[in-house]
Amino acid sequence: MAKRWKSEEITYLKRYAKIRLTSELAERFKVDAEEVTEKLTALGLASKDSVVEIRIEHDPLVKVYTRGSRALYGKKWREAKKLFEEVLAESDQPELRLGAQKYLEVVERHLSKPPAADDPFLLAVFERNRGNLDEALDICNRGGRTGKDDKFAYLASAIYTLQGNLEKAAGLLETAIAMDPKNRVHASYDSDFEALREADDFADLFEAAD
Repeated sequence: MAKRWKSEEITYLKRYAKIRLTSELAERFKVDAEEVTEKLTALGLASKDSVVEIRIEHDPLVKVYTRGSRALYGKKWREAKKLFEEVLAESDQPELRLGAQKYLEVVERHLSKPPAADDPFLLAVFERNRGNLDEALDICNRGGRTGKDDKFAYLASAIYTLQGNLEKAAGLLETAIAMDPKNRVHASYDSDFEALREADDFADLFEAAD
C-alpha cells in the first residue's frame, strides 16, 4: 500500500531533502527508496543524490521519467534505459531532458559492467543488453544449457524472437514453459516476445493451459 504522507513529513522533505540521501529519507520514513523518489518528483524536489529537480507540471513525460526512476532504484536497468530514452526522444523540456540524460548515464554504466565470469546466465544477459545477440546465444546454447535450464531456454527464445527466427524462438519457449509454466506468463508481457505473440501460428504458446 502506498504511503499516506503527513503534512509534517512533506514539510520535512521540503526543508531537508537537498541535504539528505534518498536512502536516508527512506529509512527515516520507513518506506523504500522508490516511494521517496516518487514523492520528491511529485513535489518538484530532489534529494542529495538525485541528479536534477523536476518542476514541470502537467507533462505526461514526467510520469515516464518517474517510472524510469523507479526502475533505476529497483535495478531494472533495461526498463530504466528504455524509459529514459523515451523521455529524451520526445520531451522538449530542458530540465526533464537533463534529468533523463543523467540517469541514463548511470544506467548505461551499470549495463556496461561485465558480471562475474563464473555466472554464464548473467554473462548471457549482459551480452544481450549490450546488443551482442549472437554472443548471448552462444553462451545460452553452450553445453546444451537451453535443454537443461529454463532460464537459458527463455532468454534464447527471446533473442531468436528479436532476430526474427520465430520457429526457433517458439521451440525454445515451449521448452522453457515445459520446465516452468510461469514462463508462459512472463512471455505474455515481455516486450522481447512481441513478434512471437503477434504470429498466429504460435498463439497457443500464450494461451493459459486448462
